[in-house]
Amino acid sequence: MTVKPASTLSLAKYGLLGIPLAFAGLPVYVHVPQFYAQAMGVHLALLGSVLLIVRLLDAVIDPWIGLISDRLRHHRKRLMLAASPCLLAGYIALFNPPAFASEYALVWLVTSLALVYLAFSTLMINYYAMALDIAQTYHDNTRIATFREGSMLAGVLIASLLPNILLAQHPLREAYGLFSLALIPLLVIGLAVTLFSAPATKAAVSASPSFWGLLSDRHVRWVLFIGFCNAIPTAITSTLFLFFTSDVLGASQSSGLLLAAYFASAAVGMPLWSYISRKHSKKRALTIAMGIAIACFVWAFKLGSGDIIPFAIICVLSGATMGADVTLLPSMMADTLKDKREATATAFGLWNLCSKLTMAMAAGIALPLLAYGGYEPGSINTPSGLAQLSFCYALLPCLFKLVALYCLHVSPLDSNERIPS
Repeated sequence: MTVKPASTLSLAKYGLLGIPLAFAGLPVYVHVPQFYAQAMGVHLALLGSVLLIVRLLDAVIDPWIGLISDRLRHHRKRLMLAASPCLLAGYIALFNPPAFASEYALVWLVTSLALVYLAFSTLMINYYAMALDIAQTYHDNTRIATFREGSMLAGVLIASLLPNILLAQHPLREAYGLFSLALIPLLVIGLAVTLFSAPATKAAVSASPSFWGLLSDRHVRWVLFIGFCNAIPTAITSTLFLFFTSDVLGASQSSGLLLAAYFASAAVGMPLWSYISRKHSKKRALTIAMGIAIACFVWAFKLGSGDIIPFAIICVLSGATMGADVTLLPSMMADTLKDKREATATAFGLWNLCSKLTMAMAAGIALPLLAYGGYEPGSINTPSGLAQLSFCYALLPCLFKLVALYCLHVSPLDSNERIPS
């Protein structure tokens, strides 16, 4: 009997929740370092160390959230509904510190982030795991990833542009306070549409999920490791983007538009990489995209004050390649889980672990490197301080991307692909 692919409408409804989740996720990594460094006066090196510790703890918890979610997989929608008000409360607190919090900025930051991370992880892990209940065919995994990541890029675009619009009209703290409130309607609408239309969780084998049972599959291990290596460059550039555009390019007013150009290009590029993966293979499409990304982004190291147009070109070209990263890698992970439905949330908990470890590394390595190199955000910096910033922003990500490209090349992932009938 021929199996019909999932309908476009069902994929669109599923993908809608990606908008508020991405809207909530991007500022936590991009805007929080600058907000707490400038508005709250936290020293950059200290801020980097604190973010490293909190993000490491957050990352370690994710696999356990996934494991618990799998054991409660028939209550997945209830788990997501319970996590939502916690996310809203923590997110609003994070960007609305009261006056007394100025003396306890790190305590407020850690407490708010802990609540945000716990709720956000619960939502994201179950959201990704839900996709396997929708997929009907092999290429559905890529189609689902395209709709989900496309919606998430839309959320990222909103989160990129809105702060700049608000900052043009309000002081820093007030602008980010208003920005955080925008999450409320986005999350309520996204949850209502996605959860109402989502199918019931499919029956799984009776075996209980376990980390070791999942990691015994070499294809799962390879996808996780490649995803980890490939996420490090994005983690570094996300953490340092505002510093680079402000102090190297002198284009702080254009940062929102540059981010928007990057993520819009990723959204435009996703259908192209999906098409290439169907014509050849997911591995080949991803290899091509990663090579192009390195060739484009390495030139950012040469940029200086006023080089907005060249950097915009780099954002567009490298952003287009990110469409392959966010579509094909999660699709490859879903491919490995076809016969492991009892462990889907556990797998994406491990996936989140790898992703968040890279964000912890970005904060814990890049920010102290900048501080020790003499760079001070928002100040008049020496040429050596700016050179250190350019090195950390442009060259370090390319080095890690090369490692990910080599790992992908030697991996056996193509042998895990099936030719659909």
